[in-house]
Amino acid sequence: MARRLLAAADLVVGPVVAVGVVAAGLLLADRITVPAGSNVGLALTATGGALVAAVLAAAAWSRSPLVAAPLSWVGLAALPALPLTLFLANTPHYLFGVGGDQQFRVAFLTRFADSARLADFAYADMPPYYPAAWFWLGGRAAALLGVDAWAFHKPFSIATLAVTAVLTYALWALVTSRPRAVGAAVATTLAGFVTLAAYSPYSWLTAALVPPLAVLGLRLVRRNGGSWARTALLVGLVLGLAAVTHTQILVFAGFVLTVLAVDGLVTRTTRPATLAVTIVVLVVAALPTALVHWLPYLLASAGQPTYSAGQHFLAEAGSRWPLPMLEATPVGALCLLGTVWIVARFRTDPVARALGVTAACGYAWYLLSTAALAFGSTLLAFRIQPILTAALACGAVWAVASLAGVLRDRGVRAGTCAAVATALAAAVVVGQVQSVPQDYGWTGTAQDYRPDGTRPDGSRDPADANAWLGDLRSTIDGLTGRPPREVVVASANATLLSYVPYFAFQASQPQYANPLADYPARTDEARRWAAAAGPAQLLDALDRAPERAPSVFVLDRAADGTLRLPLSQDRFPDPRQGAEPAVFAPQLFDDPAWQRRDVGPYAVLVRAGVPPVP
Repeated sequence: MARRLLAAADLVVGPVVAVGVVAAGLLLADRITVPAGSNVGLALTATGGALVAAVLAAAAWSRSPLVAAPLSWVGLAALPALPLTLFLANTPHYLFGVGGDQQFRVAFLTRFADSARLADFAYADMPPYYPAAWFWLGGRAAALLGVDAWAFHKPFSIATLAVTAVLTYALWALVTSRPRAVGAAVATTLAGFVTLAAYSPYSWLTAALVPPLAVLGLRLVRRNGGSWARTALLVGLVLGLAAVTHTQILVFAGFVLTVLAVDGLVTRTTRPATLAVTIVVLVVAALPTALVHWLPYLLASAGQPTYSAGQHFLAEAGSRWPLPMLEATPVGALCLLGTVWIVARFRTDPVARALGVTAACGYAWYLLSTAALAFGSTLLAFRIQPILTAALACGAVWAVASLAGVLRDRGVRAGTCAAVATALAAAVVVGQVQSVPQDYGWTGTAQDYRPDGTRPDGSRDPADANAWLGDLRSTIDGLTGRPPREVVVASANATLLSYVPYFAFQASQPQYANPLADYPARTDEARRWAAAAGPAQLLDALDRAPERAPSVFVLDRAADGTLRLPLSQDRFPDPRQGAEPAVFAPQLFDDPAWQRRDVGPYAVLVRAGVPPVP
């Protein structure tokens, strides 16, 4: 009973403590001056990493679970939170600001901060395709706290990473001793650092859980017993969480569990009847959560044409097979040690077998992703790299334990072995934590413009397009007289649609677009509008559009007087997405139905009398 209560505390109280650690860290960081361009942040990060390592060492050494568990929660939460909080001390934005993938993520948070209704981040009148649970929770939390969604992105992302570290520990504590669980959670978190998992915290939330989930899955495959039902329920709930946060992690976790099940049948360590019952329990546990998100989309897409470019991306990290065991980093050393142990103990140790299968599935995913190029797609293999690296790094924990056992058999004192292992582990933690500013240097200092058109330092350059964000919103809202959620905008400024919950006629990039939106068809539709013979024909074309047409156009004003709407095109595998813009003659808007205001480099055109988005 005591173990069950402690396990429940890990899963329930631990995440709450993690959020508290992040909140305290952010408040403390606001009181510390970290001059931009100085090494003050690096010094604080390195020293803070040493303090975190000390807390984690105390947790691993403590013999009292009532002491070890809280120390583990605090230390593991601080492990990702401390370096990222200091790295982002001079900006209210999260990594990369509102550039790249963060653009649609901020837009999603903005959508749900404005309304709890399940909706696509960009398009009106359709359910979301991209799993929305993390964004919904963040948006509603931002609304509850009275914080703008874009500003809440940073603390919510850091809190997610902290909670993930604690949940990883909670799952590992179910399959091994608590000191090893601490080590495995630390190895997983550090692996997330080097594979840049912090850039996508909602995918890391379940990706980090795959290695211990594989060990739990192996237990389910190999035996039925008193804890079988609870284990099956927990695995099913984690799969359900993956279904509503990141579909690819769900598919990969299912792939790993399937390989383990086949392995059990081939080696005759499981019975088909037991396996069948296990699968039923997993599905029943995962399905209710999954259907909350997926049922609306499946119903809306039935019989409808779709176009998906979500897999049409080949990152450099997805082009090369990851070999973390050959990298000259602290995590690389862990992976090398873990690889040796996994290979050596694969046949005899269930943890080695589960971790080995996870890593092997990761490499198989890279192989399948390359093969998918023949069909004009990929499997986004770079998303699997953090899981593969974490699996190998976790193996190092058991390798050290095995080595300590050998040394004890040869007369070395157990305390000496533990002290040496602790010192080396602390060095690994400090070494990897203090490299975070360098590892994430590519994200810049996230000095993007805020919604009011100023940078975090208060400056504003009218020559920058985003310096007009505040004026664009006030102009659109003033001319429409409606809440942003009731307006569809065709915009030349995608950042505007991230900060304000307008619906977009077209997503900024095809990879972000809902398949129900039929991205190429919408692009062609915009070109047809631009080719209209006159104002009457344009209005008629807008009224006859198969989808809800925009009532607001935000267009670039070109030197020749024309008005332009930038467009993108899916040319995969060609990474270039630029396309010729839709060029509108200004005369097309010479009609009483339109109001025009020029705002900086933009022309804002608002059509009156258009029904609002319900």
